[in-house]
Amino acid sequence: MIRLSNIKKSFGENQVLHGVNLSVDTGEVVSIIGASGSGKSTFLRTINFLEKADSGSITIDDLTIDVEKVNDKEIVNLCKKTAMVFQSYNLFRHRTALENVMEALIIVQKKSKHEARDIAIAELERVGLLDRINYYPHQLSGGQQQRVGIARALAINPKVMLFDEPTSALDPEMVGGILDIIRSIAEQGRTMIVVTHEMNFAQEVSDKVAFFAAGNIVEIERTKEFFTSPKKVLTHQFLRHMKAS
Repeated sequence: MIRLSNIKKSFGENQVLHGVNLSVDTGEVVSIIGASGSGKSTFLRTINFLEKADSGSITIDDLTIDVEKVNDKEIVNLCKKTAMVFQSYNLFRHRTALENVMEALIIVQKKSKHEARDIAIAELERVGLLDRINYYPHQLSGGQQQRVGIARALAINPKVMLFDEPTSALDPEMVGGILDIIRSIAEQGRTMIVVTHEMNFAQEVSDKVAFFAAGNIVEIERTKEFFTSPKKVLTHQFLRHMKAS
């Protein structure tokens, strides 16, 4: 279970998040949609302190932290419960696919190299890259690099997986394969928060969908109700625009 309460974030005088609240049950998939610049990705990044919120609280399972009073140990413990899949892959350029997946297992989880290697190989096989484990990022396509990123996230077995526009940097022909992998992860009962612009994907995979606008969640609802009978005018306008584009 993850609960985010009254999350606020400003960059200088620009307030990006205006007290966002979100709860996600264990095994639930929540997609966050909205226009560019609405604060979706910033909000996602505050969950694992890639961006430190100015105020609010974050709960993952039995750990609750006050953002304003948090210490380094609490941040580390929180980050161990999450894994992020980035839109720009964020792989170590000088390490192979296998080494990229092994890194956190060895450094953060203190696993032996042998155990980390076995886990990494299994996860790379799961995403269809068993024949590319010794390739460096520059030898892989964008879709293959994103598969490495997903394998890296899966390998640490996090309580919650965070996806930040995982297909936005990909060529159109590669998008479907990545969405299929994420769909299969969702079917395994993983707790996931997905920032996405892929409306069909959000509709197929999500238990709930949250619409973000101007730094807050305007509406969150069960997926079927969200797409068939949105309650807020802004949500209706956004969905109509996305359908027409």
